[in-house]
Amino acid sequence: MRLAIADPPYLGRAALWYGGKGATKWPGHQPRTKGRGPNSVEYHPDAARWDDPIAHIALMSHMEREYDGWALAASSKTLAPIIGAADLHGARLAVWQVTNAIPDGARVRSTWEAVFVRVPDGRRAAIAGMTVPDVLRAPHPMAGFVGTKPPAWTRWVLDMLGFDPHLDELEDLFPGSGSVSHAAGVLF
Repeated sequence: MRLAIADPPYLGRAALWYGGKGATKWPGHQPRTKGRGPNSVEYHPDAARWDDPIAHIALMSHMEREYDGWALAASSKTLAPIIGAADLHGARLAVWQVTNAIPDGARVRSTWEAVFVRVPDGRRAAIAGMTVPDVLRAPHPMAGFVGTKPPAWTRWVLDMLGFDPHLDELEDLFPGSGSVSHAAGVLF
């Protein structure tokens, strides 16, 4: 089977984290760019397109056409515009609880990230007692490329997809740091 993992720039954060555009709540203040300007390895000139929900919805449609199963990482803060499309494709919502989430200044601290998972047909039932929880509790890597996922996250997503390294082809659609492809290679 053909499987895909997509971890695009999160909706509403793409230009800030990867596009060098930044944002500010305060008139007259310089926008924050998180140090990811045109000379940064994390900079991408088209990052702002991922700040449009249509890009994420189109990505889900693409994965549904081209792959037997897929996973899409998303911010817990911006689910409303895309959750309906995920449901239409038969994807379910899973939660990565980030055990070392950094406070963002809000009273209610965000400590989780969403993952939409479209399990391939024929792999939805538990086989030989193999079940995978829809919640992962794991820390976020504290160094490296913005958006890097820990090896435990990759293992969890691949387990939800029923990944078999002898039968399946896996594509990391947003290789960024390379952590997903690296973890898949090491784990399997």
